[in-house]
Amino acid sequence: MRLRLAAFDLDGTLAEIGAGMTEQNLSLLRRLEARGIQIAICSGKPADYLCGFARQLALHRPALVGENGAVIQLGADLPPKNYSIQPYSEEAKQSLVFLRAELDRLLPDLWYQPNLAGLTPFPRNDAEFEIIADCLARNAQHLRGVTIYRHADSFDIAPDTIDKYSGMQHLGRMLDIPPEETAAVGDGVNDYPMFDYAGYAIGVHVADESRVDVNVPNITQALIHLTAMAE
Repeated sequence: MRLRLAAFDLDGTLAEIGAGMTEQNLSLLRRLEARGIQIAICSGKPADYLCGFARQLALHRPALVGENGAVIQLGADLPPKNYSIQPYSEEAKQSLVFLRAELDRLLPDLWYQPNLAGLTPFPRNDAEFEIIADCLARNAQHLRGVTIYRHADSFDIAPDTIDKYSGMQHLGRMLDIPPEETAAVGDGVNDYPMFDYAGYAIGVHVADESRVDVNVPNITQALIHLTAMAE
């Protein structure tokens, strides 16, 4: 395939949770960009968080897709010069307001990721994880128009019209790069929509190998594989 855009999940893919990239992997990523490939980071984290991470990479002009596809921007500037926030339904907004009120009642000092769309609570321990999981299960009938992802350190409750597929689709239009010239790299369930969008999908030790074209044990192998594709 002709490769023009490579999109990477962040946590568990480009870097471990809360950590930076290794020097080896950063060198490989820069080498990939030097071969003319547009680099994108597509994550559940907010776009402003991704800006801080991307600045340290010293890439030419990274594309950022935050909040599982809700916020898309070109470059790592704040405020962004070229960005888009995807709209979502009133039903989803009402569900998110309801859930925030329920969680505030159960866990009044819970920390939330500063999202522009969706709700991302971060429990501090196993007990809080189970309280949130139980709240989500008990109130399933009130949570319409949203999709729930459980991660190792948090929950993402996102409008169901927004995911990494729609985010990458929007980014592709902004860059004028079609899906068949796009590769996606990720490690988790919320990356599956991104895999479905891209013409080529690389899993980093993903559980369901049927969702990807190739499954590799670590990001180093994924970057080496992409660099070879770009030659």
